Amino acid sequence: MTRALADRLGDGGLSPRLRILVSLKAAAFAGDGPAIATAVDLGRQQQLHRADLEETLLQGVLFYGFPRSVTAFGILEEHWPRAEDSAPGTLPRERWETAGRELFDAIYDRNADAVHAMLRHYHVDFHDFVLESAYGRVLARPGLTAREREILACATLAAMEQIPQMVAHGRGARRFGASSEELREALRTVGIEGDDLEHHLRRIG
Repeated sequence: MTRALADRLGDGGLSPRLRILVSLKAAAFAGDGPAIATAVDLGRQQQLHRADLEETLLQGVLFYGFPRSVTAFGILEEHWPRAEDSAPGTLPRERWETAGRELFDAIYDRNADAVHAMLRHYHVDFHDFVLESAYGRVLARPGLTAREREILACATLAAMEQIPQMVAHGRGARRFGASSEELREALRTVGIEGDDLEHHLRRIG
């Protein structure tokens, strides 16, 4: 990132809260302990809900796996100890499949059937895991809105250089009401600039 996060909180286009969450998730992917700590400290100073940071890191498990997530949760606990069970909780287990499919189909829109078919072709259990566990158990949880989660997903996938998935979730963010400027600033927050930034935004549309 070209500027310190604290110096960017007043920039337009993205709320300070969402900029902190985008930075936290990208830092967790990078395994950047100091950057994780900075995002946590700023979140506390800006009076974010600790649960928002928890939800951001929980969502991160789907993107960069358990080891980085364990590390990031540990830094969160070190810098902002949990006083109580602040997480808003998951959906009832019997809702996972239905809620996951509803969210998945809303994100992928007219391409949903094709993406379902692709995942089933890869492996039917993989498809079911994506719908029930990733979308139903995690992404459909209360706490963060679908719009916020899709902005976080788009920015993180850009940082991970997973461009087709970044485009899909960027379009999902737009369907849930994210503005072009919010996506621009989310991508800039994770270090996407110049021609790459404009190319990504054109692909998202």
